[in-house]
Parts: sequence; C-alpha cells; structure tokens
Amino acid sequence: MAVHRTTVGNVTVLQAAGEFTGGDETDRLREAILAEAAAGNTHLVLDLTQCLMMNSSGISVLVEAYRNYAARSGEIRLCGLQKRMASQLSTVRLIHIFGNHPTVEEAVAALTQKTTRA
Repeated sequence: MAVHRTTVGNVTVLQAAGEFTGGDETDRLREAILAEAAAGNTHLVLDLTQCLMMNSSGISVLVEAYRNYAARSGEIRLCGLQKRMASQLSTVRLIHIFGNHPTVEEAVAALTQKTTRA
C-alpha cells in the first residue's frame, strides 16, 4: 500500500493504492489526509483508481476527512472509483457528499471551477 502526493495548481491529489480495511494501510491514508489538512490544504482529490478494497474502517477515514475539510470550508473530491466502491458509497449515501469523477483531471477541474466562481 502506498499514498502518493502530487499537486495540480492549488489542488492536492493523494493517490491511494491497496486495501483499506484497517491496520497500517488505513492509518497511512488517514495520516496523509490529516497532514494535508494540518498544512492548511482546502482542496483535496483522493484518487482511488488503485484502491482494491475498502471496508467500514476505510470509509470512516473518508468521513473523518470530509468533516475536517468541511469545518474549514474545504472540499474533497473522489475519482477513479471502482464499481464496487462506488456501489458501497452509494449504499451509505456518501457518494454525493464527495462527488465522484472518472479521472483526476475532472476532479481537479470541478474544484478549480468552483474556486474561480467564488
């Protein structure tokens, strides 16, 4: 499992690869998100293209991140969700909170367009 960080303009992209079912992998994802938040980031894209599996432990990391960003007027977008992951997030009614985009570029564009309109 790995979390890789890149930036596109004022948007940070974290690419998460592996299985987020609790334990070290999930802790590293949480730590990476919290480090971005602590640095003052308010525009985050989570690229889950290579996320093989995520259970309630992983989903709780997403919810924690959403709350953190929302409290600071920030926003998180998801991209690259596999069919199973998109279905899980739809079932628990979280897909619309985050937004789901097919690619990193589309997720970044959604955040950038929202920022330039404000």
